[in-house]
Amino acid sequence: MALTPLRIQQPSIRRLAVLVVAGSLLIHGAVRAEDAPKMLWPEHAIRFIVSFPPGGATDIISREVAAKLQENMKQSVVVENIGGASGSIGVGRLAKAKNDGYTIGLGNSGTFTMTPYLQTVPYDPRNDFTPISMLTEYSNVLVVGKKMKANSLAEFIKEAQSSPQALTYGSAGNGSSNHMTGVLFGNATKLKFLHVPYKGNNPALLAVMGGELDWMFATISEIKPFLESGKLRALGVSSKEPDPLLPAVAPIDHTVPGFNVIGFMGLFGPANIPVQITSKLSREVNQILANSQVIEKFSRLGMRATPSSPEELARRVDSDGAVWKKAIADGQVTTN
Repeated sequence: MALTPLRIQQPSIRRLAVLVVAGSLLIHGAVRAEDAPKMLWPEHAIRFIVSFPPGGATDIISREVAAKLQENMKQSVVVENIGGASGSIGVGRLAKAKNDGYTIGLGNSGTFTMTPYLQTVPYDPRNDFTPISMLTEYSNVLVVGKKMKANSLAEFIKEAQSSPQALTYGSAGNGSSNHMTGVLFGNATKLKFLHVPYKGNNPALLAVMGGELDWMFATISEIKPFLESGKLRALGVSSKEPDPLLPAVAPIDHTVPGFNVIGFMGLFGPANIPVQITSKLSREVNQILANSQVIEKFSRLGMRATPSSPEELARRVDSDGAVWKKAIADGQVTTN
């Protein structure tokens, strides 16, 4: 007696359809499970590399951002200071870290747009990192001591032009932000100055006040007490617009048209951090930088809180890098 195929196949088709749907749900569930760790980030402590020793403005700003991130994200953010080689050792460690979002670090004008064009460094500033957000911007201020007669930038330039010997200027070291701003100033004014590197800004400032050096560039927070006491005179700020932290001092651009130097600090991670993590970090940092207490604290350090998108930070690295690369080539600057 023949069997009816239809009666046997109908339940088989239904069972097959059920299995297909169930399988599809399992597959989609597996995909969601794979994505879950990224969406739940952070699940453990984050390492925050600061490529300079403790105590300076870079370290203070990093620790403030780290503390706020820890508070907002309910996970530990551990600051690790890795100094040396003008910051390139710590930044090199950041470049080689795992790109899972659990290692981030601070980069600045020096480590990302100056040092790589002055010496061999263990990283590529454009390709080895994930930009996350700007943190701060800051101006340098041209200051002189009692040795110099000039009370304005125009008078300073005339004094430099008439001096039988090249005027001397100090810095925190070869390749530092104030050294390179001095190089750019010399190029812009077509004046020859003698650079004298020191191991930090404080000894260089003391040399200016003591008459051993003629002038230097320094940040607002470093010079404010000495301006108030009359030991230093500020002749110009490096930004094209007046600095709100030192409004009475005219921009150098007013006397040397086109001069515009603004340093920056930014938050970076290793290359190719997942977009979801980068976006979340950027949002968190931007929220921190909008906090009035943070703005005030940075202001006391001579820094302006400057939130940005990752793309804006990437463009800043590219544009500033091009400027300093040319300045270094024009000035024949070396770190020897």
